[in-house]
Amino acid sequence: MNAEIMHLELPEHAPKSDASAAKRLDPALLNDVRVNLDIRLGTREIPVRELMALQAGSLVEMDRAPHDDVDILLNGQVVAHGQMVAVGDHFGIRVTAIRSED
Repeated sequence: MNAEIMHLELPEHAPKSDASAAKRLDPALLNDVRVNLDIRLGTREIPVRELMALQAGSLVEMDRAPHDDVDILLNGQVVAHGQMVAVGDHFGIRVTAIRSED
């Protein structure tokens, strides 16, 4: 059985090249979209044997000093830096820099 492939054009469904279409998107539509915001205090690469030896009370030294900025990640990407602060009985982050586009 031979099937012939035909190209079918539907102009009413063709993508629009109108660059202003993106400008018509109301930013308020995104206000309730939820994203993951993570704070990274530092990192450390350790061998599995050291990881397996961890127990309550163990200390893991990180690659940053207590006064260094922390990374603020949005969906896994660093978007800003900040400082840890105490807010009553909780921790908070004071944003010190917003990452600019490279």
